[in-house]
Amino acid sequence: MASLTTTDKQILEKLFQMGSGYVLNFDNRTFKEFFRDDLSIDIYDEKYRYASCSKANLMRGFWIKEENKTVGKSILKLIEYIETQILLDCIIKNDFPNERIEIGKQIAKKLLNGVKSTKDITTEATFENGNINITLQDEIFDHVQSLLNDGHYYNAVEEAYKIVREKLKNVTGKEKATEAFNKENYNKIFGRQPIGTAEEDFFEGVKFLHMAIQFLRNEKAHTPARNLEKNLAIHYIVLASLAYDLIDRK
Repeated sequence: MASLTTTDKQILEKLFQMGSGYVLNFDNRTFKEFFRDDLSIDIYDEKYRYASCSKANLMRGFWIKEENKTVGKSILKLIEYIETQILLDCIIKNDFPNERIEIGKQIAKKLLNGVKSTKDITTEATFENGNINITLQDEIFDHVQSLLNDGHYYNAVEEAYKIVREKLKNVTGKEKATEAFNKENYNKIFGRQPIGTAEEDFFEGVKFLHMAIQFLRNEKAHTPARNLEKNLAIHYIVLASLAYDLIDRK
């Protein structure tokens, strides 16, 4: 399965005009020929069948079944096709904004250059027998492990928040979330400007999460260390791990 996020797929579906079951201006014959001649792939192979056999669903099945490099190459080939069709006046240029095309190329390059494994970029969680087990970001856990082992829970939380703020400073040049999260820095933080209202809301959510880290850390930094219940400390640290992860994904 290609490592496409939900947002990646939404952008690509918009770019390739897949909303009505079609893909660009392909008919069944030219769609088959494009994948055969440009990618040496039989797009009508049974393994790509997804829901109906519309061209859009075959594309979705292709994304599910193929690995990153194959899907990345196909995205670049389809963008090349778009640019050629515009040049030949076969499709309307205004239907394909340059920004959307550039983001499509970024997604393709991400796949071609290799995507970090899930273990590297996420706060992993499993649910089994009524228990949730969470694996923290290595950068967070390695820094606070000894403090947790020694029962210094208050200090472990403070140090976890320091790591998050240091990461934000490395990415944006600003340590405070209130200063770092502005539209000019979105490319640095998320790899692009938001596409649509849903992604705008997500970016805002990440901003407010980091603002929470900022103020919670300030409270810990400006008050004497005190006893902190272990369970609450771990919840605080999980919050730090998530905040770190969400600016480490682009």
